[in-house]
Amino acid sequence: MIAQTQAERARAEADLHANAGITPRRMSRAEITALVTALGDITTVLRDADLADKAEVYRQLGLRLTYQPETQTVRAAVNLSAHRGVMVCVRGGT
Repeated sequence: MIAQTQAERARAEADLHANAGITPRRMSRAEITALVTALGDITTVLRDADLADKAEVYRQLGLRLTYQPETQTVRAAVNLSAHRGVMVCVRGGT
């Protein structure tokens, strides 16, 4: 499953490189729906992943989760440009 996620990421990064320098456009409702549907399997993969693998995926995505014990909430922050254009692997090939 991690390999599939990596392949999807590689395709997305290739699309980013192909579209570099192009003014971004708003996505259509259908495009957003298709994207969310395609990412649906990723939530299952992450839910069932080993904790160390999950932490590495979050790190490579630039995602930081901070637990707030006083309110029992989690604050999520993401750096969208953290690894743009850099292909990385989680624990080698799977």
